[in-house]
Amino acid sequence: MQITKGFKYRIYPNVEQAKALDHQCFIYNQAFNICLNLWKKDYEANKDLPKEQKKYLKAVEYDRLVKLALKQRELPFKSVTTQQARVNFLQAIKRALSKEILAERKRAIQKASTPKQKAKALNIGFPNFKNSKLAKQSFNWNNQGYQILESNNKHFKIFKLMNMPLKMRYHRDLPKEYKLNQITISKSNDKYYISLSITYKQEVKQLDKQNLDSNKCVGIDLNINDIALSNGELIKTLSKKINAKKYDTTFKRLQRKQSRRILKAKECKSKLGSNFKKTQKQLNKIYERSSNIKRDSYHKITTKLTKEFDLIVVEALKNKNMTKRAKLKNVKAKSGLNKWILNTSFYQFTQMLEYKQKHNGKFFVKVNPQYTSKACNVCGNIKDNLTLQDRVYTCEECQTTIHRDINASLNILERGLKSFGLGISLLDYKTSALQLQV
Repeated sequence: MQITKGFKYRIYPNVEQAKALDHQCFIYNQAFNICLNLWKKDYEANKDLPKEQKKYLKAVEYDRLVKLALKQRELPFKSVTTQQARVNFLQAIKRALSKEILAERKRAIQKASTPKQKAKALNIGFPNFKNSKLAKQSFNWNNQGYQILESNNKHFKIFKLMNMPLKMRYHRDLPKEYKLNQITISKSNDKYYISLSITYKQEVKQLDKQNLDSNKCVGIDLNINDIALSNGELIKTLSKKINAKKYDTTFKRLQRKQSRRILKAKECKSKLGSNFKKTQKQLNKIYERSSNIKRDSYHKITTKLTKEFDLIVVEALKNKNMTKRAKLKNVKAKSGLNKWILNTSFYQFTQMLEYKQKHNGKFFVKVNPQYTSKACNVCGNIKDNLTLQDRVYTCEECQTTIHRDINASLNILERGLKSFGLGISLLDYKTSALQLQV
């Protein structure tokens, strides 16, 4: 089985190497912005013309004009960096003109009631100009001109790129035989990383749908406090605890201070000072730490689930729908909930599960989330008066009493098995869940 996977390592460049990497990030951003500016001019010139008369620049012409613009500015550059910027730009434009994005843009334009909303709707899906002053920067490199060399320290290796020997923390071995697709050098809050996109072959025993063991099938219900499994287990995610520092009084005070500085700079038409940068580093550090802790915990949970289960079923959740503004009568009940829904990162968790299941030759299914919490897993009765505060589900028809999230996970598993067309009985699951939760 061919597997494409990303491997990310931290690198420790010296002062000169850091300047060279920062310059390449700047060149990548400039090349991308030049391409976007050229395309916008062509788009404005062609938008009213018939299809057969429309003319856009070719890839070779983009490369030539980008290099010419950089030479005129007397900016030294690597051709690979500018070409990769052009490749990524054209891919972004292709996505922006896809049928799905065009349909979304059309719906947004129809809903727009003010000129500002209409202008915002017209730009949906289109790439934006890149800002070289942000804390996060990156540039791409192709699969040529690199070396991975041994070093005196067993925990480190030397990654040689652009004739620069970069010290790399080698915490994870690469497969023996692999094909490198792309290299990405990124910078986040003065920390530098290298990401390798590789393709390799791995022997994976593909499971057969007809021989699935019911004990190795699980439905998962995700919420902001824990992850409920259909076998009766509740896994605490500690999402609120992880993100608590992002909402404490100190953090809010620093954010208010930054807002005042930005407003003052706009009023006085002056640049932001060194104190602004120092405070922003503190804020970025808290954000980065909380996201790293969350990502690490999700990796541990998903790896454990992948080892234990051959079929994993989850809900096809959409954060956009879940975080819609509540109706007036339910505003108090939903107060503060949207913030924690966004922080829990359901999409990140399901993406981890999906690629780990596929890489191990196992099954991963998404099902419709409608009424999974309100429907009884025994008789199917729908309880419309169930609220977010009700943590125990009691069926009014068959008198079943069970934890509401376990009930939802059982419904999710049943839908997943039905989508496979399998006649696997859930009696053992339901019995064990009831014994654990009643």
